[in-house]
Amino acid sequence: MTTTSPVSTLSDERPDNRRSCERIDAEFEITAQSENNFYRGLSENISIGGLFFETYELHRLGEVLTVRFTLPGTLAPIEAQVEVRWIRTHNPTSDTPQGIGVQFVVLDPDSRRVIERFTRKRDPLFYDAD
Repeated sequence: MTTTSPVSTLSDERPDNRRSCERIDAEFEITAQSENNFYRGLSENISIGGLFFETYELHRLGEVLTVRFTLPGTLAPIEAQVEVRWIRTHNPTSDTPQGIGVQFVVLDPDSRRVIERFTRKRDPLFYDAD
């Protein structure tokens, strides 16, 4: 039996850098469930700290959801508890999708290893220009 444990993050300890993990561009289906709702969305990016996914559902900052997804090229589904950390609302002058950025708060060790392996094999979403 696999145990779950809280995921430690640096976001609260480093106010000058809210994101402590490099984001990786990745598109996959994701389901999310709150106390009252169940819905599907499409991811945009992922890191070992969390992910962003497109959704038209309204969410509150701090809301806790249970998400379930399978990363491309992997077999085992990942289920985790996440907290809504930021919200991107619809902007008619931009082509960026509406959605939420969530932080993993409970992630079992096996799922964490799958995400770490997945993110190591892919190119980062953002690069520093020389």
